[in-house]
Amino acid sequence: MTMTGTTSWMNPYGPVDTTLNKWTRRVIETHFDPDTGTPFWLDWQEAQGIDVRARVTGFDDLTDIFEPFDEDVLRTLPVEQFVPRSLNGERRVYETGGTTGAPKRVLMRDYWRQQARWMARVLDHWEFPTGNVLGVAPPGGANNAGTFVQHLAHEWGSLPFHVTMDPRWAKRLSERPSREEFDEYVDHLLEQAERVLGSQSIDVMFTTARLLERPAVRDLVANSGIDGIIHGGTSLDRDTYRVFREKWYADQTLVGEYGNTLMGVAPEVPPTISAPEDRGYHLDYVPCYPQFVPEIVDDDGGLVDYGERGTVRLTVLNKEFFLPLFEERDVATRIRGTDPFPWDWVRTPATGEDAEQNAVEGVY
Repeated sequence: MTMTGTTSWMNPYGPVDTTLNKWTRRVIETHFDPDTGTPFWLDWQEAQGIDVRARVTGFDDLTDIFEPFDEDVLRTLPVEQFVPRSLNGERRVYETGGTTGAPKRVLMRDYWRQQARWMARVLDHWEFPTGNVLGVAPPGGANNAGTFVQHLAHEWGSLPFHVTMDPRWAKRLSERPSREEFDEYVDHLLEQAERVLGSQSIDVMFTTARLLERPAVRDLVANSGIDGIIHGGTSLDRDTYRVFREKWYADQTLVGEYGNTLMGVAPEVPPTISAPEDRGYHLDYVPCYPQFVPEIVDDDGGLVDYGERGTVRLTVLNKEFFLPLFEERDVATRIRGTDPFPWDWVRTPATGEDAEQNAVEGVY
């Protein structure tokens, strides 16, 4: 069964206004077209001796055809092999942070602009302040985070500002016996943020939960005109989240987002849709269905029951990029969604035990 038990849902806020089954068919047609499809998937199909377009009628068929995706392919394969030949225009290479091994690379054109538009529409439910955005320590360069900040500001007709972090360098510093150099690097990032805030009008800050825990960041926000904060990049426990909302950032509209370079963005569910008292300071995230479908699965690959925790298995269904059944390093709780987002939500994702030793939970 699919993540919702049905495939009839449509996302009125997303870039795709169709059902999951129909959208799955469109994506499969794009990537497995013999003339204009994706080289990697066409080679894979030939090696398997099957006709994927003939066998896929909907989302549920993917688990019958594909094995869990091997992420190392994205570390070694030339990126041109993983996009359909029909994808023209100004394409861009994106990389994952590279904190758990060599970075994975993908090639996309419009996807992150679409994700920013999705985020902006969900933020409308929060009555979130709009205006100039300062990204404090999202990775720049080939990483998607800096690009996302730029597109989000443009959705509001505003300006993006950036303080860029190198997550690979942060990982190296965090592994050293002394924390002194790591803390100096964080101070370096915050000094740059202070300079921006000292000369520019900034309404929204995009940063990480770990940075929001630091007293220097609390002071930075308190002494600025920042009215809204979007945080992501790391897991956040309920007790810290409660302190964020009730004490440290009570004067700002605080919204979380769960996502990464391969997945896209899942904003925190607005309180107007799911009342805070019902959530008990859990962080619930709503994925941009059907562009990507995170399923919460057990050790055998089956969906866990609602309210149960399991591994996040991700399927990206995009005409620019197709990634089936990719098992993330995260664990999360499966939550039944409600209107206007009736598909499954993801609650309180956190790094799984098997990945904790290789993950960076500091700045990032």
